[in-house]
Amino acid sequence: MNIIKKMKRLGLKLGFQKMVGYEAIFSCAFCEREPGRELYHSNFRKEKNFQVLPHSEKYWYADPLLWEKDRKEVVFLERVDRRTGRGCIACADISEGFWREPVAVIEEPFHMSFPMCFEWQNELYMIPETEMDQALHLYRCVEFPYQWEEAGIYMKGWSLVDSVLWSQNDGNMQFLASEYDPKDDFYTRYHAYELQRADGQIKCRDLGRISDKYTLRSRMAGPVIEDKVPLAIVQRSTPGIYGYSIQFCKKEEYLPGKVVKEILPSDLTGMGHKLLGVHTYSRSSHYEMLDIQYLIYNKDKWRK
Repeated sequence: MNIIKKMKRLGLKLGFQKMVGYEAIFSCAFCEREPGRELYHSNFRKEKNFQVLPHSEKYWYADPLLWEKDRKEVVFLERVDRRTGRGCIACADISEGFWREPVAVIEEPFHMSFPMCFEWQNELYMIPETEMDQALHLYRCVEFPYQWEEAGIYMKGWSLVDSVLWSQNDGNMQFLASEYDPKDDFYTRYHAYELQRADGQIKCRDLGRISDKYTLRSRMAGPVIEDKVPLAIVQRSTPGIYGYSIQFCKKEEYLPGKVVKEILPSDLTGMGHKLLGVHTYSRSSHYEMLDIQYLIYNKDKWRK
């Protein structure tokens, strides 16, 4: 894509900013959870006190997903090497309410992101996004939270992104993921599959495409919120910004339904940055967590 096409896609203002040396940074932010005032409630507070994980010259972070086990609240996230652009799965313990430097827990020779965890028959598993390997990789936790082992490789030949546990049926785990439009990877459509146990092995059954049309909001953005009215979390992009906003939708049998709340970049203040986008949401007993995107000025960008 040449510079004129890039500027048209980004819009005049953002395109000009990037041309003169600004670059987009992805990072993570978390705040204390206030029951009844979570981001998906209508009376959430815009002035929530978020802590932002600072990026470094070596890494930035994205796709934070919280998990609780053994009295620990940890976040699994995508740690991206800024030199190579390749991500691995890392973990940080936030049980005491402050950041520790994330530690790599799963590294592969291909890019990894969106570390979706789930419990199945008293064991903890993870399905990260591994679409660059054109397969689904399943991992089992050996020692929480830092030791994992591969438990299976499935759906070879498919490039599926952002798998979320959607439902359980007779002990089988059903997932909703997305596949890219080959013409424009901002556009996606939903695809489902199921994990089953049989003869002491874990097998995968492809359930096929759940939606036919590629859209800018057919991509999951976090685990289903199991409240009185279950909510599915959807990422909405714009033609120029990946992951512009988060939509909380009523969970229907197969797909996210009516939008009940949307969080825009302008809804979040007090982070020390003017946000370009916000995507990926998760919660634990004490915290809420987001993926955020903002601009910084890089004086070396033109030289590079």
